[in-house]
Amino acid sequence: MKILIAEDNFLNQKIIGVLIKRMGWACMIVNDGVEAVEEYLKGGYDVILMDIDMPRMDGFEATSIIRTYNVDIPIIAITAYTENLVREKSIKVGMNHFLAKPYDKVLIYDTIMKCVDKAKVA
Repeated sequence: MKILIAEDNFLNQKIIGVLIKRMGWACMIVNDGVEAVEEYLKGGYDVILMDIDMPRMDGFEATSIIRTYNVDIPIIAITAYTENLVREKSIKVGMNHFLAKPYDKVLIYDTIMKCVDKAKVA
């Protein structure tokens, strides 16, 4: 499985990268929404983990753009924001799930597997 991770914080990039690699998956980490869209367009990703608050382009806008190309790829918000309004907006722009930081390895794994299973069934 190949996962695209959009995360602007260097420490968080390292943590999520290690977690994903320990799960046996490949990942590409980008710094913001602009890079997320550009990297997504190169193709080959099974899941996108998308931070919300990033420079140049936030996760909401990046998700909206990616959805114009592909409505099926699972996009999971991973953010420090936990307010219901942020959750609702995440779903409204096309994210499939919402996970709050700090990172929880089991929850990330379970959510990715649910998304991939749903995508394969659809």
